[in-house]
Amino acid sequence: MSDELIVFNGLNGATGGYDLPPMTGKELAAFIQGERAPENLAELRYRYELSTQRHLGLREGVNPLRIEETGWGVIFAHGADAAIQEALAPLLDWRRGQAGDLYRAFIGELAYRPGESKQQFLTRHGVGPGPADPAKMPYYLLIVGSPQDIPYPFQYQLDVQYAVGRLYFDTLQEYANYAATVVAAEKGEITRARRVAFFAPANPDDRATGLSADLLAGPLQTQLAAAHPDWQIDLVTHDQAAKSRLATLLGGEQTPALLFTASHGMAYPLGHPLQMPHQGALVCQDWPGPLQWNQAIPPEHYFSAEDLTSAATPAGMLAFCVACYGAGTPLNDEFSQRAFHQRTQIAPRPFVARLPMQLLGHPRGGALAVIG
Repeated sequence: MSDELIVFNGLNGATGGYDLPPMTGKELAAFIQGERAPENLAELRYRYELSTQRHLGLREGVNPLRIEETGWGVIFAHGADAAIQEALAPLLDWRRGQAGDLYRAFIGELAYRPGESKQQFLTRHGVGPGPADPAKMPYYLLIVGSPQDIPYPFQYQLDVQYAVGRLYFDTLQEYANYAATVVAAEKGEITRARRVAFFAPANPDDRATGLSADLLAGPLQTQLAAAHPDWQIDLVTHDQAAKSRLATLLGGEQTPALLFTASHGMAYPLGHPLQMPHQGALVCQDWPGPLQWNQAIPPEHYFSAEDLTSAATPAGMLAFCVACYGAGTPLNDEFSQRAFHQRTQIAPRPFVARLPMQLLGHPRGGALAVIG
């Protein structure tokens, strides 16, 4: 195994250095080999066995692209504000019409209960192990609530067997904005041209972004362009991948139907005033790299929720962002727990990253999904 250093996708905004110290492959392997088995190891192994058998996780005969066969469900936290359900009503009614008898709303006594594990939740609803059976539990599940009310571990353990997403906003209006946008898009009232953009900075002297630009974004763009000649598939990388260019792709005049970004994500220490608003923000080519920059990273080097102006129009787009904390931040550093056998608190509470929230709940119409 090579002794070449592995650099992870996160920058410490307070110091300007890497959020996790680079390490060799041997060091990482040694840490991994010493970790304890995760709680859902059996399910992960089962999912792997299914994947080797070309099984999609649904019971045999169910088409994953047909919602009337897969079902669709929404999971609220116990005691959730009823006004949130009202704000989402257009979307929930739309999904009920699509899924028919396979639509489920887990609210009230059916909702997620505090401290409940994934298995406890499924058992309470009469669902056992094995391939997802939409007659018992919809395959597509939307969690509505903060990771304080419905924890991240519940989400990612549920996601081993089901297709799970999460929706959380600070205001009721943002829930309403998102619901209206999704319904309008699926009715054909909001459309995007067949255009995909791959955005991948390659910061100077930075191995992580150099690899993601040249060995991830570049090959993906090449393969997709060959496979889908009816789509315009652009590659924005190296010196082109500046913050000003990203602004044109995230709600600006060049917004594509699908935006894929691969970059460092901003990270801040516990108690830092920028942790909640800027953690997970996307670092652009403007960052001069680790050899030329060794101080706090200014907002000019990255794209945060504050850069998504009220004039932006992300409505109808999909964003796939490969970046540290790009989707959110847990309460504790789970990597350190597994690799270094210590459990360090890294945030005052688990939270959803601000940029995805801003994209999804934008007043001029939100993105349809943000994957991070």
